[in-house]
Amino acid sequence: MQKGLRMPRLLILFFASVFVFSLFFAPIISLSSYESLNSVLVIVGPKSISSLDYEEGVERYKNLSRFFPNYRKKGSLHSQVVDFLIDRAVVDNAADEESIQVNEKRIEAEIQKRMEAQGISDLEQFKKAVQTQFNLPYDVWLEDLPYQIKKGQLLQIKVSPPLPSEQEVQAWYNKNKAKVGSEFRFREIVFSPSNASIDEETRVFNELTEIRNKSLKDPSFFKLVASGPRNESRYRLNGGLVNWVPTFELYKSQPTTASVLTQVGGAGKISEVFRDDRKRYCLVFIEGMRPTPLDAVRKGIQGFLFREKEQTSFEDWVSNTRKNSSISIFDPIYIKEYNISNPEEKYNID
Repeated sequence: MQKGLRMPRLLILFFASVFVFSLFFAPIISLSSYESLNSVLVIVGPKSISSLDYEEGVERYKNLSRFFPNYRKKGSLHSQVVDFLIDRAVVDNAADEESIQVNEKRIEAEIQKRMEAQGISDLEQFKKAVQTQFNLPYDVWLEDLPYQIKKGQLLQIKVSPPLPSEQEVQAWYNKNKAKVGSEFRFREIVFSPSNASIDEETRVFNELTEIRNKSLKDPSFFKLVASGPRNESRYRLNGGLVNWVPTFELYKSQPTTASVLTQVGGAGKISEVFRDDRKRYCLVFIEGMRPTPLDAVRKGIQGFLFREKEQTSFEDWVSNTRKNSSISIFDPIYIKEYNISNPEEKYNID
């Protein structure tokens, strides 16, 4: 009887010891595995960059790297991503020092401000506008927005980019007249069909085609019709004359007309019949064409050059701040690529 009882007791003790052993060692194995997956690659001041941070940063870098200057793209893709994360950590540390907080409400306020600046009230429309403007998925742009907010604040606090000089504005204008475009002096004739039938549309099209053919032989005929009561142009009382307007300004209100003018070309040319953005049938007669004068685009050029200076100044500031930051490198690939002898020394790539 005693022997029969001892066997179950021995089995119970055996399985209990196995259970205790598994409880004791299982967390250690799991923790060790996790630490291996999430090992620290770099420490930048108070912030660390882990393997998981790197994995998440690869896709972000691929999406955003085309916005970076070429001199920031050194080494292998792996090292470029590490440098990208180091730079971001430098900015985060500086923002923390200046108590710049970017929470959910701050992000929502920034989105609302940008929507109002673009005259957009619908979020879905804004998302499409962002994707078109930056050629990025909206989610990628939104993920990067906190950094952009911090960057904007630090530009005001830490960086003072110089204003573009008049010489710089003039030099840019002289070099980029083709980009600035032209301005036109032209007359327009605008007719609308009385209904949406094919017969009515055809009648209006043919009527304007006849006017065009007569105007090619006698340009004064175009002005005569443009001054008549049939012309629906807002400039009819002035003979349909639109006096020297840059194409970039005309695009804001009449994008189709602006496109037609640039295609038709120089003075004395008459367009083919076309439909404008309001589905009206139109003709334009170009009386003059010239490069857009500097005074008409000065503010735009100044703004463009200042944004360039802002970007350059910010990149310089990040580089200088990084040189004065405590950075320890533990990533074996980065260490090998840049031949770092002491991984824990303060290191900054030139």
